[in-house]
Amino acid sequence: MKKWLNFFFLGFFSHRTSKEGVRRGYANVFLGFILTLALLWSGFILGDMLPFGIHYEASPDFSATVHNVFANSELDKRLNAEIENGDLKLRGQDGEHPSDLLINTFERDSDRQSYSVNGYNVVVDLRPADTLAEIRAYCVSNDGKNTVISYEDYLTLSEVARLNFDFKLEYTGGVHELDDETVDGYLEYIDGLGGEVKDKADDLSSDLSAGGIEKNEYDRAVYELYFTNYYPEITAYESTSKLPLLRNYYYHQYISGGINNYLFVFDDYMTGSFETKGGMDVSFYGFYSNLENGAIVADGATQEQADKSVDSFIKNSYRANWFLSAYAYVVNIISLAPFIALMLMVAALLSYSVLKLKGIESINSLGAMLKIVGSFTWFSGLVSSLLTVILSFFVEKRLIAVMPLVMFFVALVIRSIVFVVKENQLYMKQLASQTEV
Repeated sequence: MKKWLNFFFLGFFSHRTSKEGVRRGYANVFLGFILTLALLWSGFILGDMLPFGIHYEASPDFSATVHNVFANSELDKRLNAEIENGDLKLRGQDGEHPSDLLINTFERDSDRQSYSVNGYNVVVDLRPADTLAEIRAYCVSNDGKNTVISYEDYLTLSEVARLNFDFKLEYTGGVHELDDETVDGYLEYIDGLGGEVKDKADDLSSDLSAGGIEKNEYDRAVYELYFTNYYPEITAYESTSKLPLLRNYYYHQYISGGINNYLFVFDDYMTGSFETKGGMDVSFYGFYSNLENGAIVADGATQEQADKSVDSFIKNSYRANWFLSAYAYVVNIISLAPFIALMLMVAALLSYSVLKLKGIESINSLGAMLKIVGSFTWFSGLVSSLLTVILSFFVEKRLIAVMPLVMFFVALVIRSIVFVVKENQLYMKQLASQTEV
């Protein structure tokens, strides 16, 4: 057991010890590979999570904008926010929790003057995530002329003529209200379709009469039945809903256009982008699900205390994202496992080929070389993970997606080259001794 531990954990540092891999099984290669995956995953997640607090502190304009929102020195402009069971709510003067579009510096000059610092934009919209969006449907010709027609006009075209147009949605920023008159209009359309669609509407009506569903659930279900039969699929606009949601208005209106320097605050999460003093762009998500209940800024707090409380809120919201990030990187590392295995095989093939070209027969097969190079993998993964964490404080987050793999391969190839060089030196010494005899 001691010899195995010596081989597995010290083979990276000793040429003689690593050569013991020739006599050992492929199980060591597999174990080293699994450990490598775990180490690379650690590099991904730590390189993603650890630098955020440092980057946030290095962005005074962004933090000042955040302070203006949650800890404004003018109390009538401050959002008195609190966490309640994973949701962000506001404490009004009357004790109520208003849920509305509260701030939008993109569109309102008064908001921009009160909250924005040096061009940072803020949106605070605490309406529920499933709030329906008001939309405008239209079609654009795909012949290069970009002719725009309404969706109603599109439906009057022949099947052949429709092929010349692409369906589009525009989110207006308003809420789509489901009043009785609107729902009756949807039911009239559904009745006209007849068949299975009408049967589903009748089932919904029966459920409503029997108390199986609430009126608001009924209205929404009727709208979904109407929408999915009247319009084409909207997967290009919504990934989690069959209906247009107000939350995604901000994505389509602003974020998808490539804007920087913003903060969007919703009732269950936030997303933002800022630039550090060093010119590094940082984007992030923050969630409230694991935050303790209570006010973000305590009553009677000084301005300095209020600012620190808000900073903690932003950082803790980001840290609450660790489980989602960890899961995403697990999926990522699993998908990359074949490429990591390929890197191992490339390093082994390269080393074996060089030895063969030099006429060195001490490693008699590619499999033996694979077992030797396999003993280098876990420490190469450790080097990659440590370097990723260190460099993550100085490079943009998007590079974290590639840095661990690149540095792992570089470390593995360098160590393999060192093995080849050392083996060549031993071979040359052996030839010299034979010549002398």
